[in-house]
Amino acid sequence: MAIFSGIAAAIGGVFSAVSGFIASSAIGAFVLQTAAGIGLNLLAKAIAGKPQEAQFSVQGKLQSGGDLPRSFILGLGATAGSLVYVNTWGEENKTPNAYLTQVIALSDLPVSGLAELWVNGEKVTIDWSNGTYEQGFPVLEYRTDETNNHLWVRFYDGNQVGPDAFLVNRVSSAERPWGSSRIGRGVAYAIVTAQINEELFSGFPQFKFALNGVKLYDPSRDSTRGGSGSHRLGTPSTWGGDGDHLPAVQAYNLLLGLKYNATWFYGLQSVAAARLPVADWIAQINKCRAPIAGPNGSEPTYRTGGEIQVAAPLADAIEAVLTGAQGRLAEIGGTYKIHVGAPDAPVASIDDGVILSTEPQSFSPFFGLADTINGVAATYPEPAEGWVPKPAPALYRADLEARDGNRRLMADVSLDLVPYPGQVQRLMKSALEEAQRARRHTIVLTPEYGVLEPGVDTIAWTSPRNGYITKHFRVDGVADRANLDVMVDLTEVDPNDYDWNQNTDYRTPVNGPVGPIRPAPQIIVDWYAEGAVLYDESGIARRAAIKLSWDGEQPDVAAVVFEVRLAATEEVIYRGRTDNPAAGSILISQNLLPLTAYGVRGRYEPRSSRPTLWSGWLPVTTPDIRLTDRDVYLPGMLEEIQQHILRMTEFATTGSRAAIERIRQLMLDEENEASSNFIDRKVIREEVELKIEDTRAFVGESIILAIGPDGVITAVLNEMSAEFETGLATVEQLVQTEVTRINGEIVATAQSIDVLEAHVGDVSASINIRAEATAGGPAGGARYAVQVQHGSANNFVSSALFLEATSGGLGYAGFVADRFYIANPTSPGSKFTPFVFQNGVMRVNAAVLASLIVGEIDAINIKAHSIDTDQLKVGGVDTSALALYAATTASVVTNNGTTSGSGWSTACQTSVSMPAGGGGTLFVLFACRIDVQSSDGSAFASIVARILINGSEYMTLVAGQSNGGTGNISGGAFSFVFPIAVGSGTFNVALQFSTTASTGASASASYSRLGVFGAKR
Repeated sequence: MAIFSGIAAAIGGVFSAVSGFIASSAIGAFVLQTAAGIGLNLLAKAIAGKPQEAQFSVQGKLQSGGDLPRSFILGLGATAGSLVYVNTWGEENKTPNAYLTQVIALSDLPVSGLAELWVNGEKVTIDWSNGTYEQGFPVLEYRTDETNNHLWVRFYDGNQVGPDAFLVNRVSSAERPWGSSRIGRGVAYAIVTAQINEELFSGFPQFKFALNGVKLYDPSRDSTRGGSGSHRLGTPSTWGGDGDHLPAVQAYNLLLGLKYNATWFYGLQSVAAARLPVADWIAQINKCRAPIAGPNGSEPTYRTGGEIQVAAPLADAIEAVLTGAQGRLAEIGGTYKIHVGAPDAPVASIDDGVILSTEPQSFSPFFGLADTINGVAATYPEPAEGWVPKPAPALYRADLEARDGNRRLMADVSLDLVPYPGQVQRLMKSALEEAQRARRHTIVLTPEYGVLEPGVDTIAWTSPRNGYITKHFRVDGVADRANLDVMVDLTEVDPNDYDWNQNTDYRTPVNGPVGPIRPAPQIIVDWYAEGAVLYDESGIARRAAIKLSWDGEQPDVAAVVFEVRLAATEEVIYRGRTDNPAAGSILISQNLLPLTAYGVRGRYEPRSSRPTLWSGWLPVTTPDIRLTDRDVYLPGMLEEIQQHILRMTEFATTGSRAAIERIRQLMLDEENEASSNFIDRKVIREEVELKIEDTRAFVGESIILAIGPDGVITAVLNEMSAEFETGLATVEQLVQTEVTRINGEIVATAQSIDVLEAHVGDVSASINIRAEATAGGPAGGARYAVQVQHGSANNFVSSALFLEATSGGLGYAGFVADRFYIANPTSPGSKFTPFVFQNGVMRVNAAVLASLIVGEIDAINIKAHSIDTDQLKVGGVDTSALALYAATTASVVTNNGTTSGSGWSTACQTSVSMPAGGGGTLFVLFACRIDVQSSDGSAFASIVARILINGSEYMTLVAGQSNGGTGNISGGAFSFVFPIAVGSGTFNVALQFSTTASTGASASASYSRLGVFGAKR
């Protein structure tokens, strides 16, 4: 309703009821004014029974019990809800009942959705994208790291048709069952699950839920009733939208009556839509929707929202809604109309001439002191402060206070359903301005003014006697006289009272901090990262690294943890920690590539339970330290391969050309020196040529057979060429056999040569294919070469295949190319996974390798048991480079056997000596096979291994165990490597096993080998 008014709202039906008692006297005017003042209360009694005090403020505490009143949400409103069910369940880190799940009812009618969640006074963020948890969606503010969540929420809007599977299957217990029939049809509810954590929860968490409320019918969105849109009164599935937040739409639906599944729930019952004149309601709805400047930009002029208890009388609910819009409700001839905000245009104009001077008149020119207001204070639910009631900045007027004898006469207003600070201040200003309109007249008009409607109509009055020129008055009361004259009660209004300037009228509220007070998390101090180099014992740079540094003098720090991510993809490739934070720095090289951009971040890990923060990601680029021949190639291997490439390239190119020219010389006449070495010679040659100016086509074939004192030779040479303008294409093909005596030794050679060349200007392409098989003599062997080349000038691209079997017992197979690949035949749509070698890097999708020597393994994932070591081969570990150290001593012993029983059984032992001159590291390796069997679900068996150094226990570890099953770990093969820092001297290293088994179980360990390698620092 109007925030404050001398006569509240006037209802036409009231005056019809009392009109018979109004006489033509001053008493009649008094009765009219009194009836106008109590009109709303009369309406409230008529439509909602005896009024009771109703509260519409935010319910901030969770309610419980079986006799709670039902409620629902209109517009945007918050509630703590009512507790429906609670139970503890589950286990975490051996803590029983580690989870608390609560089911909280939020609205007894379906709602549009969940807008906000507040936990312990703090607005939180729900990760709706993470649906991996059965208990719901995680709350980001209640996680201790990126994956360790402690609070989850699941929300149902009231339209659910089945039970929540998590409650039925996980949370329900015999003592506190949640059956499959508990669906909660029509009830919006939330399931909140908290996991125990002393840092995050000091008690049971408290919640507030801000909801977008019930979907409402908006006649202004119904094109069949004078509006524009798809809403239809008889089809609730079309309802909902921005009108859900408008007070005029909310009042319209309350008067029609709210229903669920066609069953009445709240409001009037059986009210026909015709009793709510749609044109009048649409006009007032559009006034609510009209945009106006607000604190965060344009917003609707009037919005309301909050929780409505069904125990509240309907009149009180409507009054609370319309108070948020400076609204008035009128019942006129059995119809309901409202008016919101500024007065509408006058529906009639009067002057002094239409006033019956023979009838009594009354005039109130000003308020008494008790009714005078010159300031406004208001409270409203502030969403920014957790939806608690908050006083708006009080509105004072020094000029009005001076007028009223320097008195401050305040009105206190509670705007329980207006959670919008800008709208609250607009209401305060317009109410204060309207409260200054004291002029009130009661007059009698002629019968034609009987159409005036109280509470909604405005008239314009021109009166020289009163000094009015089309002055606007609100019709607050109308009463028919017995002679059909009309007595009206008028109060002055001014549309300018509702003017608003956001820049000058709005005062920003001061919102205090909300949420739990937690200790400020500590950030890592002086965190720094830089590229670094790892050197070997010869001072040669071998690996790219990163040096991390920090302030190591911070108290209560047990460790420093760090992460490294690839800058290009932001994928974390390595996580590590150091338990020596006082060192202040560490050098890391795991998973790092040379000349690559990374990001690193670090965090203190305290001894106490206080929180710490990750640093920001620091960019760092590793130095360009590549693998060398120490990592990949045997000594001299590179030089040998380079020489072979040069030799085979010459064999394929200049060698082919020389072989062809030699045969050409043999085909010349006998005076040729090359031909004179033969006793008999036969040459057959055929040629065909066409030539027109610069265009020439040529094909020739030559055959030679020659016998001499030292050998015999046969050869066939085919030649083709084509010339046209700047283009030339040639083919030369030679097939040759030859047997000769060289230095007294017979040498047989067979070869074939194909040379294809094409030239256009300075661009040329060529293919040289040469195969040669030679037996006898020091140069015996077989060679095959294919070379292709294309380019111009000195810019050529070439690829080659070289095969050679030498007389020295060494075979070569080489490819010279920018990119080399091997691929299976593929069909369309099949997976294509070639083997590719490019720029010195081999790329292969899958490989099966019996033996592998690797300088560094960079793997995304190594599956469990994918490395199966039944036996450590003696000498199988190359100790030339172990981590950062060079191995100085090694010992591997074989002692296969099996052990069982509770005592310690020595499996293998050996000794190594570390030279004087500083300490070093022992790398202890052993392999074992574990067999654990249990015959029933309660049996337990385990195997423990321990390492002794000089008779003293260095460490123990559980190598395998079984609990509650049959053969949980059976026949598993394991290998272990442990680095142990030692000084100089001799160290006896022993490996022992012990087994333990309960009744119904057995355990045994078979061991195979113990290896110890000593590395000097």
